[in-house]
Amino acid sequence: MIEKIDTVVVGGGQAGLAMSYHLKQSGREHVSLERGRAAQSWRSERWDSLMFQFPSSSIQLPGFSFETDDPDGYVPKDEIVRFIERYAALIDAPLRCDCQVVALRPSAASDRFQLDTEHGVIEAKHVVVATGPFQTPHIPAFGASLPADIFQVHSRDYRNPRQLPSGAVLVVGSGASGCQIAEELHQAGRKVFLSVGQFHKTPRRYRGRDIYWWFAVLGIWHRPLELQPEVRNLRFVVTGTGGGHDIDLRRFAADGMTLLGRLRGFADEKFFIAPNLEESLAQGDAWFASFKTRMDDYAQKNGMPASEETQSENPPTELPPWSRPKGELNMRDADITSVVWSSGFRLDFEWIRLPIFNDAGEPRHRRGVTEWPGLYFLGLRRTYAVSSALLAGVGNDAAFLADHIAGRQ
Repeated sequence: MIEKIDTVVVGGGQAGLAMSYHLKQSGREHVSLERGRAAQSWRSERWDSLMFQFPSSSIQLPGFSFETDDPDGYVPKDEIVRFIERYAALIDAPLRCDCQVVALRPSAASDRFQLDTEHGVIEAKHVVVATGPFQTPHIPAFGASLPADIFQVHSRDYRNPRQLPSGAVLVVGSGASGCQIAEELHQAGRKVFLSVGQFHKTPRRYRGRDIYWWFAVLGIWHRPLELQPEVRNLRFVVTGTGGGHDIDLRRFAADGMTLLGRLRGFADEKFFIAPNLEESLAQGDAWFASFKTRMDDYAQKNGMPASEETQSENPPTELPPWSRPKGELNMRDADITSVVWSSGFRLDFEWIRLPIFNDAGEPRHRRGVTEWPGLYFLGLRRTYAVSSALLAGVGNDAAFLADHIAGRQ
């Protein structure tokens, strides 16, 4: 028997629940389908020691904020799971757990959508895909040519240093995951090689304020990306570990980590390395200088006190000899026994049988509204603003979609 529901939300994480909140506010019949449990990605696809990278005061979903006595502190990932669980209970979300959607297609018998799930078939007038931005781990094709005795793991499946065999570790990728994992491994006494791609040096705090606060007052979080194209590809990297601190790649190198440029390939037990390291660091410095100017201008206009520098005194400006650009690295000579691929994710929408994707497999949409009437996407990175995939921002796009759905009546 086919079940008929007005609106189906695919996903029971922060995006799906924010959507459920706004659908309930508008009195819309709906159900949310989750492949596992609420906040499944936070449960099973994060490493053990991960701390939420923004202060506790930023943890919020529509109608609900994180309760804390330390609004400027940072919390472990398990607290985020509990927060999302409490939120689902608070809004009484119509959430069906352990219900994987295996296909979405137009209904053959009506103008509705058909969702094939592990527990039956549902027809819906509206479908909101809220499965998150981190779907299929991306590993470069040459990863398959590494020797069989090299332990390989993507950042999604990395848990802690004990998971890796003894020996040196190559961490590929200088985004938030790569830098934080590399730092953890280095502090655990491992010899670490870090392959650096694009990197924007970002202060944890400036003038006594967290970077989250600065992004808010400067209008970076929620302004449409079309009005600030310079931040569309922004890759800010901070950490909440140890009370929160800057991620400084030159400091990593000065403390003994070996920085490498972007990996270009692998053959004959050698990694081939692009000569982009110095350029990447220089670009990161340039972005930080321009951002610092924006912060200082804001402070001056608003009468903030003189700068309270919180960064390390005398930060290194030169790379040590062991972190100079190299064209290749012999993995045996370097005693590399493990590779942690922090090389990002690819979208995986093969289960959606509708012609709404571009050549890169990305859905064509405008703020989540696709060209196929009644089909929406929520929680993807840069959907509308920098905050579109964040706890504190996804609710804005969810409210917009709820209004759009109501307007279709």
